[in-house]
Amino acid sequence: MEGLTGGIYLFWISFACVSLVLLAKENKEAMPCTITQEPDPHTGRYRWLIPAVDPCECTQIGMGGFSTFVPYRPYEVTYYDTFLISSDPGEIQQWLNCPGDSPCSVEGTLGMEDGRIPDQSITASSFFRNLTAFGPVRARLNLKGNAEAWCNDDVTDNISPWIQVAFNGTVTITGLITQGRGDYDQWVTEYRVTNSRNGGQSWNNVTDVDGKPIGFPGNNDGNTVVTTRFPFALRTRILRIRPTAWYVHCSMRFEVIGCY
Repeated sequence: MEGLTGGIYLFWISFACVSLVLLAKENKEAMPCTITQEPDPHTGRYRWLIPAVDPCECTQIGMGGFSTFVPYRPYEVTYYDTFLISSDPGEIQQWLNCPGDSPCSVEGTLGMEDGRIPDQSITASSFFRNLTAFGPVRARLNLKGNAEAWCNDDVTDNISPWIQVAFNGTVTITGLITQGRGDYDQWVTEYRVTNSRNGGQSWNNVTDVDGKPIGFPGNNDGNTVVTTRFPFALRTRILRIRPTAWYVHCSMRFEVIGCY
């Protein structure tokens, strides 16, 4: 009987401790922050910064002031070339590249190759001569047949072409698998990635720690697959790939990595 009583006592102690931890997390106070401008002491250029010991603790970011000098701080700060105004903690964490728990318990492909992503969810800025044989649905990884890739229209859309996937809800994206055109020597050699959490009303670049858009390496031939991991996971609804350099013609196939 004493052993049973002791076991029940330990159970309730453990339950109480877990409850207190969960309650503390739930009641974590909001931490409003500001983003300001001042001279970067390393370059002399005016850049953005969040004057906080750990900006990843910020739950909202508002516009701050402007300084012509660098004030003394007992902590280091990071300077950025772009700024963010937001009251969405998830967006702030993503923009700051904050570390966190593994975003996917089971990571995998999201369905470009196997068709789980439907045709109507794949769109592009253009396709060659408006012929559907070169349309965005041809961008599925390892696709075979006529025109084994999405190909942009090189007459009307050769400056900033893009192709995107709109998901039916918010998903976690951790990287891409890319491939060139299988039936011709055409492929994308470099691309950038943007994403939208609000249906395309606003867009965020995937950037480095200085806030500069990353140019991800593409392909060197038409069929070899190249897997690229993003520096942080994206929680988003629309993923847009923006090719910035290509061989012969802007043509590509791809798969999205992450979890639903």
